[in-house]
Amino acid sequence: MRALRSFILSRALVAGLVLTAGAGAQSPKTFSGQVDIREREILVSLPSNLAKARLHPHDFQVLVDGQPREVARAERVSAPWTVLVYVDRVLASPATAFSSEVTLADHARDLTRLGTVEIAVAGPDPRTSLPPTRDSRLVELTLANLSATARKERDRAPAGQGGPPAGPGSRQQLDKLLANLASRHPAGPRVLFLVADGADLAPAEVALLEGGTPPPPGSPEGTATAFLDAGRRLAAQGWVVIPMAVKPGDPGTPIAPRSDLDRVNESASPSQHTNSGPPTLRSQHLASTSLAYPGVVALSTEPRLAPLRALAEGTAGVVIGYDVQLPALFAELPRRWTIWVAEPAAPADDRLHTLSVQLPGRNAEARAPRWLR
Repeated sequence: MRALRSFILSRALVAGLVLTAGAGAQSPKTFSGQVDIREREILVSLPSNLAKARLHPHDFQVLVDGQPREVARAERVSAPWTVLVYVDRVLASPATAFSSEVTLADHARDLTRLGTVEIAVAGPDPRTSLPPTRDSRLVELTLANLSATARKERDRAPAGQGGPPAGPGSRQQLDKLLANLASRHPAGPRVLFLVADGADLAPAEVALLEGGTPPPPGSPEGTATAFLDAGRRLAAQGWVVIPMAVKPGDPGTPIAPRSDLDRVNESASPSQHTNSGPPTLRSQHLASTSLAYPGVVALSTEPRLAPLRALAEGTAGVVIGYDVQLPALFAELPRRWTIWVAEPAAPADDRLHTLSVQLPGRNAEARAPRWLR
């Protein structure tokens, strides 16, 4: 988002500094004028090892179309988030809608701790189911009611039914989403929980999505093209997109990383030639990340989820397939940073430009929207 900051500059012009006999010093003359300095606000996510780091504007390097931009300010997010839960009944099967709505209802308090929460449903046209609120009970009740409707539809639907329509149908729904978001002008950080399904695509379309490069002009419209374009435009609008494609069942048994105690036990364990040895003390080290779950790891490679990954990765979001991912997400979002970069003097050309944010002194890269306008 662009922000316009105005500063009142004062310049004192002192005349008659050379005093003549009998003449007193003249009072300074002060002139005031307004200078407009344009800045753009960018929301970034830092690597976990920098969560508590004390950073300054000069720690960040922002490149727009490969060209550096001056970072004027940098600070941790302090303003409340604008949270939009958007359920697309066309892009999501009843089963996915049901599982995702139940999961979000269970996290109603986490949602309202972030900021104001609004719930909208597109079926196919978007309408507001719950105006912006910080009342977690209303959020939970609304999502519970929506899940009850989705459950009935799921139970009546033929097996295997659901998922985004091909090509033009997906484009239509995504355009409605983008138009709905463009009509809003929230200040501060904003996050979109988009309830939608993946899609069964041809390998060429999956490769297109994974590459992230838009097809050449004149290419036939397809599902991959629609999601790529939507991801770019959502990034340019400043939304962090969290696609919700929650699956029934559990994500598998977590594979906990070995602790130092485990390694010591393994190195000191008796060989097969000894009759006995000291008891082995297993650490109770639980999985500290949702990536310890096989089902969660699979979300990053499952071809059917490629369209949703395109939306998430381009906006510094993440695809949610299981409830176990949400605690870490709700802990990470408030730790994000906002940086303000100086805008060029030239007028905006309304084109999309590539964006990357580095921290050279920390040998790290921040997750940021990949596109800005």
